[in-house]
Amino acid sequence: MASEDRLWNLNIRYHRVVLDAIPSGARTALDVGCGDGLLTFDIAGQGLLVTGLDTDAASVRRAASDSRASNTTRFVVGDLFSFLSEDGSFDLVASIAMLHHVDAEAGVRRMRELVRPGGVLAIVGFARPSGFSDRTRAIAGMALKRSAQLRGRHWEHGAPVAWPPPLSSREMADLFDRELPGARFGNVPSNRYAAIWTRPIG
Repeated sequence: MASEDRLWNLNIRYHRVVLDAIPSGARTALDVGCGDGLLTFDIAGQGLLVTGLDTDAASVRRAASDSRASNTTRFVVGDLFSFLSEDGSFDLVASIAMLHHVDAEAGVRRMRELVRPGGVLAIVGFARPSGFSDRTRAIAGMALKRSAQLRGRHWEHGAPVAWPPPLSSREMADLFDRELPGARFGNVPSNRYAAIWTRPIG
């Protein structure tokens, strides 16, 4: 596997989407579907106290034993829907490549509840292509992955895989429009979308 400072895959590529969405003054974050903890560590590197949550115990063990784990990170084996935390507990709730593992509507609603007023929900997820533009972006993503593989930079995670995603990009856009009014939504390379929503104050 590549060294820690050279880890790369298409999920890691989109960490920047989450990091750029961290609200000013944020102190706490939840990484839903944290896997090996790479996003958790990146968020903690921005000065937040971060909880990484995942149903896969092996992934959580790897994250907790990583050299980057510290007193600003904690890792929990658990399910988003049974995770015991009060509504509005986090300044940032983030998820990359998790939502297609669960009922998307229920998942969005639960993550929305956990965001404090003025906080941010940042989701990067998978969806089936809805048209030519989506298929073009999927090809672009495959090219990026292949280039990284040829250069020996690509890293494969050890977390469980769920494929294909049950909903299309158009269906995901409609879901976010219903459940997260005002969210910024866009499709990005390799069958992925990104959505950023700020919970209204008051």
